Amino acid sequence: MKKILILTAERTGNGHKSAANALEKKLNNINYETKQLDCFTMMGKLGTLLENSYLPITTSFPLLYYIPFLFTQIFPDIMHFWVYLKIRKKLKQEISEFKPDIIISVHSMFTKSISYFLKREKIDIPFYITVIDLVRPPRVWFDKNADVIFVPTEKVKENYLKKGIDENKIFVSGFPIREDIKKRKNRKVIKDKVKILIVNPSVHLKKSIKYVKEVSKLEKVSVSVICGRDERLYNALKKEQNLGKISEDVKIYSFVDNMNEFLENSHIILTKAGPNMILEAVKSATAVVVTGHIKGQENWNYKYVIKNNYGFKCENPSKIYNKLYNFINSSELEKCLKNVLNTNCDNGTEFIVNYLKENS
Repeated sequence: MKKILILTAERTGNGHKSAANALEKKLNNINYETKQLDCFTMMGKLGTLLENSYLPITTSFPLLYYIPFLFTQIFPDIMHFWVYLKIRKKLKQEISEFKPDIIISVHSMFTKSISYFLKREKIDIPFYITVIDLVRPPRVWFDKNADVIFVPTEKVKENYLKKGIDENKIFVSGFPIREDIKKRKNRKVIKDKVKILIVNPSVHLKKSIKYVKEVSKLEKVSVSVICGRDERLYNALKKEQNLGKISEDVKIYSFVDNMNEFLENSHIILTKAGPNMILEAVKSATAVVVTGHIKGQENWNYKYVIKNNYGFKCENPSKIYNKLYNFINSSELEKCLKNVLNTNCDNGTEFIVNYLKENS
């Protein structure tokens, strides 16, 4: 039985964990033995602190996140060498105990640091990377020494080829998406109301609240808001609703485990530019409005939406009412619902697993 070690993180964004879960489930279904390893835990107390701080910092103090992010962009090799020094002992122990046949990373911090580790420790295990940014990944994803690099779009492949990555190493796989997100065969029909889903629209709390308030002013719409693990946003919205500042018709949820059902029953989603959420929406034939991004990390993902005419970008909540009103009351929404239905958004899980079956 082949063993696959998947390197990920539990609390540094939904994209990494969602991709890891999708791969693990598919591999287990075909009798591969898998193990997900949160690499931050191998970095000791500092790693745990960094991971636990990710959500509070990116949502409350984005500039504090952006400064070290810029450092990793300018000096990626220094960052990777530092990570290598922090994880080498525990990673060597994990590999010794689990004895994987292949290592797959779905996290940008654990790319070149891992290939460097394997070389220094003289460990002969194929190392694969699954990139999850849609247009222009940060430099920390870049690793010429990886054996295989799976990328979600042709645009990312073009960028990597320009940077000198061997074409034989790069495969456009699509993004590993959960199996419960089904690709629709029929275009969504709008009956009495346009169903709008809002999922963590901004890293700024006040902006997120204003998006909800402005969208709820539209007529002939139903609005659902999913805050995920952002308890700060959930509590703030419920407080505003209890004070009568947000309509009682707006449904507000914290974390949900049936996102597929919400997407299936929505015509439009408002969300920040996380690649996982964008592609899950597109696959479920939902029009996308990009309303925010984590500075640096998600800067270019909105271009995937714009280029393919799946929706539009509006990072100013003061303008969202007029933009959505015009979008809904013109032919634009119908066009986008048609375009997302015809997307070539493939499930990267299937591609990656098939590659493993044929080449390992």
